[in-house]
Amino acid sequence: MSGSDPSTAEAFIDHRFPKHWRAVLLGRDGASKSILIHSLMAALQARGQRAVCLNCAPERSVFGLPGTLSLGQFDGDQWRVLAVNPLCSLDAGRFRLPLLMGVRQLLARIPSLLGTDDYTLILDTPGLTHGIAAAELLPALIESANADVLLFPEGDDLSAAGQIPAAPPLELILLRVPDSTSGQSRAERRQQLSQQWQDYLAHGQTWSARLDSLALTGTPPDVPNDWQGRQLALYRDGQLLSLGQALTLADGILTATIAAPATGADRLLVRDAAFRDGQLQTVSRPSRQGPPADQPVRPPAVEVRAELGALTGVAEDPQIALRVGHAVASLVNGVMGDPLLQLRLLHHNRSLLFDLGDTGRMPLRAAHQVSDLFLTHAHADHIGGFVWFLRSRIGHFPPCRVFGPPGLLQHIWGMMNGILWDRVDDRGPCFEIHEWSGDHLRRWRLTAASRGPERLADQPVDDGMIVREPGFVVRATELDHGTPVLAYAYEPQSQIRVRKDRLAQFGLTPGPWLQQLKQGYFGARWTERIALENGQSLTVEELVQTLLLVEPGEKLAYATDFGASEENIKRLTRLARNAHTLFCESSFLVEDQAQADRTHHLTTEACALIANRARVRQLVAFHFSHRYEKRRDDVYRELQQYTHRVLIPQHQPASG
Repeated sequence: MSGSDPSTAEAFIDHRFPKHWRAVLLGRDGASKSILIHSLMAALQARGQRAVCLNCAPERSVFGLPGTLSLGQFDGDQWRVLAVNPLCSLDAGRFRLPLLMGVRQLLARIPSLLGTDDYTLILDTPGLTHGIAAAELLPALIESANADVLLFPEGDDLSAAGQIPAAPPLELILLRVPDSTSGQSRAERRQQLSQQWQDYLAHGQTWSARLDSLALTGTPPDVPNDWQGRQLALYRDGQLLSLGQALTLADGILTATIAAPATGADRLLVRDAAFRDGQLQTVSRPSRQGPPADQPVRPPAVEVRAELGALTGVAEDPQIALRVGHAVASLVNGVMGDPLLQLRLLHHNRSLLFDLGDTGRMPLRAAHQVSDLFLTHAHADHIGGFVWFLRSRIGHFPPCRVFGPPGLLQHIWGMMNGILWDRVDDRGPCFEIHEWSGDHLRRWRLTAASRGPERLADQPVDDGMIVREPGFVVRATELDHGTPVLAYAYEPQSQIRVRKDRLAQFGLTPGPWLQQLKQGYFGARWTERIALENGQSLTVEELVQTLLLVEPGEKLAYATDFGASEENIKRLTRLARNAHTLFCESSFLVEDQAQADRTHHLTTEACALIANRARVRQLVAFHFSHRYEKRRDDVYRELQQYTHRVLIPQHQPASG
């Protein structure tokens, strides 16, 4: 029955009757998926077939409540909810790991809830059809459901089909949506969700507790006023007691409206769903920086002591190193020297380099852990350290990926070809070149002493994504410097914190097993077992749920050497949107605007404008012109006239 001809729900079920099957319903929001689910479940009920539906779309409630994962049966003309797992978010893409864990928990409960292993399952997916969230979440949901058939609404663009794993082969079925129905608009769906949530709490009760008496999970707001309206879930001994909505947090006491008694609650889950302005919606993490993004402010200077000397001893222009989530970003040559940013990924035993200027401060061993090199362009102060990098990679190292603008292959091969490699045998450095070409990357393999580049298959670029790995992605955008220049954004999927209270509760102490757990999490090795000091052996997935708090990752953006054209500013603002840290050039004072325009560089004002528009948490300005070597404070004072986001490293004079 597989093919391009659409089928009715009744015909599809008749074709399989009386066998049980497991189906996953894919498709974008607005594709009438809710209508199809009703048709399928009604047809199954009419034939007396035992069936359950698992709603994995917190933003679209077929039954149950918004912000939750729900397991239900169709009984007559109504749904009967069997079990609920709160997500406290409408954003399935952002919280895909908690969503997947919640889905697996509900799937495991079905046999006990039904009293049998024989049943038909329909799993309704979130409306994700493309991008990294869909590429990671959809195959995982299909695998978790042990699906044998995939369903699509007729008329959907089938873009989600591109995320389906090639094996095992799955049957794809197009289902016809009843002619008498029409899908809801986004505004109508959001209003319906909001009304469902209001109805749920209409007869609720007021509840209060000291916040420090509860174990907080999810992404708790760190600003008291931002608790207002947040959807929350209360637990006791791991069992869900009630869902609710926060009212206030004052003097450490949280007050909320809850739907059911929550006596003895010991844990609270909260993420980014909140009821505000008459609607249940997704709220962003508030900026603790103060005024609106586009409003120039002039607060007093805040001296921030950055970690210095992360790689070598402190020199006259100190290195700047700061923690960004589970990474340490080190501006090796400070704000005046050649651009070179090292990003050490703490739980991956590897580093990424952004630009490769003067490497005099880099020990050879630092290059051994570099897996990827991201070059903005090939001017000498950005690529001059490559010969040092070549020498440091002599040995049996895996190929290093190198990314850059058009012409990158010619520059790298030229430097490699200028060296005599007659003594390295099979230990010559090897690189995989990724040359930006807009919607794709042109790729080659370069090996020292080889006859020339080896052409590799092109790599498509989706929404600027040039690297996609289990723990993070890297995006790029092209800017203009009189020559093409690339800016980059490192976007980790999540970050984790160990719950010390849980360690104590289970009689565990930190040790090498924790590092193994973190590496298992970032490597998505969910079934890997870890031996604990108390004699137990648990899987990574079990330990993550028990011991770790999973939070959204913190983005880092890097951009230098480009002019202040409106198109450049627009592109970089989009790339750096809501980043934790933006490393951005601030080459000239406003008094030297003409020089900035002539050389296609930024002034302090343009640099600050980008940071404000992108709403970054903090700005690290660098690549100052050497004409300001003795006027560094003037640069920072002028930056502060235009933004409150700038980080000012405290200068440490070299010890004599």
